[in-house]
Amino acid sequence: MSNGQKIMKYIRLILILLFLNSLNPILNNVNAQENNYYQSINFDSDYPLNVNNSTMIYGYATSNQNSITISWKLEYLDILYDSGQLSLNSESNNFQNPTYQWQIFLDFLSYPSSCTCYLTVILESISPQMIIKPIFFSLDNEILKPALIINDNPNNLFSDKIYFSGNAWSYDGFLPNLYWNAVKTNSQASSCKLDSSVILTNSIETQPYSISQFSFENELDISNFDDGFYSLYLWANTFHNSNSLNSEFFCIFIQVDNNEPISTIQSQDNLELLEGFSPILFDGSVSSDPFFGRSKLNFVWVLSQFMPNLNDNKFHLEVINVSSGDDQRTFLIDSLNAGNYSLILTVTDECGLSNSSSIDFSITNMAPIAKLSVDDIEIFDGDSLILLPNQEIDLDASESSDTENDILSLGCIWKVNNVPFYEGCKRTFSWPDSISEDEFILSLEVTDNDNLISQISINIKSESSREEAYFSLTLLLFSIIFISYAFYKRYNIMDEKIPKW
Repeated sequence: MSNGQKIMKYIRLILILLFLNSLNPILNNVNAQENNYYQSINFDSDYPLNVNNSTMIYGYATSNQNSITISWKLEYLDILYDSGQLSLNSESNNFQNPTYQWQIFLDFLSYPSSCTCYLTVILESISPQMIIKPIFFSLDNEILKPALIINDNPNNLFSDKIYFSGNAWSYDGFLPNLYWNAVKTNSQASSCKLDSSVILTNSIETQPYSISQFSFENELDISNFDDGFYSLYLWANTFHNSNSLNSEFFCIFIQVDNNEPISTIQSQDNLELLEGFSPILFDGSVSSDPFFGRSKLNFVWVLSQFMPNLNDNKFHLEVINVSSGDDQRTFLIDSLNAGNYSLILTVTDECGLSNSSSIDFSITNMAPIAKLSVDDIEIFDGDSLILLPNQEIDLDASESSDTENDILSLGCIWKVNNVPFYEGCKRTFSWPDSISEDEFILSLEVTDNDNLISQISINIKSESSREEAYFSLTLLLFSIIFISYAFYKRYNIMDEKIPKW
């Protein structure tokens, strides 16, 4: 092999390596998008066309499919001038997102008249993509009406302002003036059916914010509109030789909601409750929007308690419960501690307008009911009990009762001669070493979490006090018998001394 052949071999090898290296990022890009769904369609130019003859329209489409279908139509004032369909196949299977070049022939010379026409091109797929281009066709340099395209807005409910964007073109290449009007309608079915003379009456010019030469954004002030259904008309306008030229009217059905809903709470008349009350239902379902009624409202309930301030004699609200949702039309209260409360209902509509109402109520605490058993025998307030030396008795106050919300918080304190001795509702008790007298007072105090107290006191006596009591009773009985006998004898003696005649 000659030196020249060797050099050519190396050159070819270098070229092959350079080619493979240039392919590497493309291949990586394909792999990165291998599992992604991708498609797009574009005109070769964003500018409108001014034509006076038949013409060819070009564009590009990209898809991860190896074949695509493109449909198109040319319209003027809802009149279909022309339509067609293109089927394109990828020339190579090596790439998953091939780019297709498409072209559409428009035979304007065969169409009825000059027009401001709209060419709509659709890339057919599961999610079709659509593009629109205005085409000004005139054989004799006739001044044509401007063109207007408004971007889709999925929302048709507005409050205070309407935001929209789109594109507008005039025959002379400038951004035309924009006008609008909104006319009340009874329903969506009856909307967008007015004559142009009615639409143009009381029309309003708007000053759009220009994004580019033909694109704009704008907002319409509807803050003084009544709530209801409207047909919103938008159109472009140009003047030529004192003649006013309007584009086709763009019309959509809109709903205007400028008034907040009305929040209403219904409840029972008496809102001064005793603790342990039956459940109370607060009903907000009568809340409604003045025009749109009760549907699609959101309810937020906030329950708060009035709590005393630390630094003054005033109160503040402390939130203890919040519930919300479009299905939360009622609020149930079935268990609360004593106190003063405020319940606020805020109703919000779809536009975010809201209204609140509130209702105050109070709950008065009920004292617990103390119940005492000694060795499983119920003892009542004021009873007496003999306690022998070294005797142990079981004290049980666990059957004491209170309202459901306080029952678990009950506490028991046992006092001997009013001095705290034990805690707990069950205790074993014997004669206290600190008591040297023959009797003392044993008290039970049952307390709830609001510091209300119920008390039972009993007299505890020793055996000696019982013997003394027996002796006193015997002496009393003997005295009664003696005195009775003395009176008896006295009256008998007096009767014997009376002479009998």
